[in-house]
Amino acid sequence: MLKKSADNTGLKKDKSNKGKIIFSWNLILECNYRCPYCWFYRQWPEIKVEYHPSIEELMRYWHNIYKRYGSVDIDVLGGEPFLYPNFTELVIGLSGMHRLGITTNLSCDIKPFVQKLDPSKVRISPSFHPLFVNIEDFLGKASLLKEKGFSDEIAYVAYPPQIKQIEYYKPIFAKKGLSLAMFSFWGKYRGCDYPGGYTDQEKRFLEPHLGERCGERFQTTPKTFKGLLCNAGHRSAVIYKDGRVVKCGGSDPYEVIGNFYDKDFKLLDEPLPCTCEHCPCNEWAFLLVEKESVK
Repeated sequence: MLKKSADNTGLKKDKSNKGKIIFSWNLILECNYRCPYCWFYRQWPEIKVEYHPSIEELMRYWHNIYKRYGSVDIDVLGGEPFLYPNFTELVIGLSGMHRLGITTNLSCDIKPFVQKLDPSKVRISPSFHPLFVNIEDFLGKASLLKEKGFSDEIAYVAYPPQIKQIEYYKPIFAKKGLSLAMFSFWGKYRGCDYPGGYTDQEKRFLEPHLGERCGERFQTTPKTFKGLLCNAGHRSAVIYKDGRVVKCGGSDPYEVIGNFYDKDFKLLDEPLPCTCEHCPCNEWAFLLVEKESVK
């Protein structure tokens, strides 16, 4: 997993989904990688294999959302979503009501998936983790996704030890018609808090490689949002594995606005002032009401 919210979403924030409600869904916590830049890196020993609601149960919860809000956008995250039991069947069912974006490390066999799904309803955002995968194996799967219309962009975290490798990997992906989008590292490395820990030289190097959301590049210098009016929780929210719903990826995980498994769950009635110092998932780019006030 790259982020705890939809920063590396497979869903494009464009005219086709402008104004739609967006949910970032942490479907599963289990993952077969142990990336040192993952949000859950130091929590892996505590994460146990939990009960997985059946496909029928999950479909019922998302049907409740459909009845209340109509078709929404769902960014499916983890962990590694493809580890969820009967994941392909779940996506097939959900794509009949909602549009999905799936973030995956591509460690699974994706051929059966792409044969059964419609790329106009499902987008895939592959994340490349060179510590755990052979690049040729990864390229083969990523190229298949591009060929079938599911994806053409690869996510890569600008974790300090991986920065120098960007110029090596980028042309390799480009030869396959795949772009490599950098995501800022949010976390601690060698006693420094990032992304504030990036040196000026690293920032200049990363600038042309950074990915973006709604025209706003991912941050190498944290911006301040606290107190600004935001649609987080009103037009967008994050769903945790246990059903907790919080406003955004920067929210305190226990600043809950409701529970997804509650049949009467609904989003906030109006935008509220942001309570977060920073927005690591860059959701501010499409949720902030007072965007012009960003520093």
